[in-house]
Amino acid sequence: MTGDSTQSAPSAASEHAVPRGEGILLVAGDGLVTTFSLLGDAVTIGRAPDCDVALAHAALSRHHVRLRLRPTMTVEDLGSRNGTRVRGARIEAGQESALAVGETFQIGKLHFVVARATRGAPSLTSGSARAASLRVVDPTAAAASAFVRDLAASPLSVLLLGETGVGKEVLAQTIHDLSKLRGALVRANCAAMAPSLIESELFGHERAAFTGASQQRVGLLEAAQGGTFFLDEVGELPEAIQVKMLRAIESREITRVGAVKPIALDVRFVAATNRDLALEVDLGRFRSDLFYRLDGITLVIPPLREHRERIGPLALQFLAAAKGGAASSAHALDAELLARLEGHDWPGNVRELKAVIERAVVIAGGGPVKARHVTIAPIKASGAPRPLTITTATSEEAIERQRIVDALDACAGNQTRAAKLLGVSRAALVNKIGLHRIQRPRK
Repeated sequence: MTGDSTQSAPSAASEHAVPRGEGILLVAGDGLVTTFSLLGDAVTIGRAPDCDVALAHAALSRHHVRLRLRPTMTVEDLGSRNGTRVRGARIEAGQESALAVGETFQIGKLHFVVARATRGAPSLTSGSARAASLRVVDPTAAAASAFVRDLAASPLSVLLLGETGVGKEVLAQTIHDLSKLRGALVRANCAAMAPSLIESELFGHERAAFTGASQQRVGLLEAAQGGTFFLDEVGELPEAIQVKMLRAIESREITRVGAVKPIALDVRFVAATNRDLALEVDLGRFRSDLFYRLDGITLVIPPLREHRERIGPLALQFLAAAKGGAASSAHALDAELLARLEGHDWPGNVRELKAVIERAVVIAGGGPVKARHVTIAPIKASGAPRPLTITTATSEEAIERQRIVDALDACAGNQTRAAKLLGVSRAALVNKIGLHRIQRPRK
């Protein structure tokens, strides 16, 4: 894509083709964010009403480009007035340029991207409501592409997907910061809240609404007025609360527990999960109507092992921070240390890397950090989390279950340490142990 933070799909020929009837075109820029369904093998884009994708924008010529979806994806400029740019270079009239799924082409200030729809079982894959997804490699604001900046400035709900520790919370903060909303970013971790108190935590309560409610309390949703409400680990939200959350998003109103009069809600919703929510819907574990409300646009953060070139710079950044300064030549990584770090799969992703570096600084005792100071908890290769690449429920559940079993084995059954190793809260781990019917370790 045009910015460093958004990564295109692999360039193999098979990855250029978009499944028939499944293409979604996202357009963002110049204050605009919108989507179009793509049908057929080729579509024309322009201002003219007879275009397959007709968009009334001054940057577009009447018939601007032809987008071919099969057998491989290409974009061809049709002799437009303002031209078309791919990877920063202008393509000549009549010239076709190859595109990967998730890679943008630019017309003026508008960015166009063909994004593969969110994966799921047939009941979701056939629907037109499936949202498109983009890969964001670096979730920080400094690395945000023009597309992500335009998305952040829009009112669309955003769903963030990725394994634990990849930086979904960082991306949520980035979206909020770039949105320039006047309110704060308020975070609700759905896995960390006690089931008996979650409604009160989210929606607030009136005095004497229930036993122990000695005073009125403002809920997290109400606290986010004028800002962004971040539902972290939304896949752990109990079904009864999913219904209430759906109503809050649809009606833009909430009612405190024990109250009668609703309160108007003015917030932007961002949700995150390491689960495949489309699959959770098909398994009956997440409401489809809430999924569609949250899934305005999906951003996927790939695991660190898929972008090992980021390990060195991130390690250097964490090393400098742990030593109380900015990254510089004084905090260099020697070849042996870098090879040790790049050779690990990082099942806990960026969060795990940060913890390993901070621990290495302590072990080094103030001296230079070397490979011998790096201690990495052993997790079997089969336990590497890949929840977003699994296409069947059986495979996904088996891998997640094995990850938990391996982590418990590595931590001698200590659930607190195992949760830290997996990068989840202890409450979430206990819930997953029950879900997968894993025998609880003896105390």
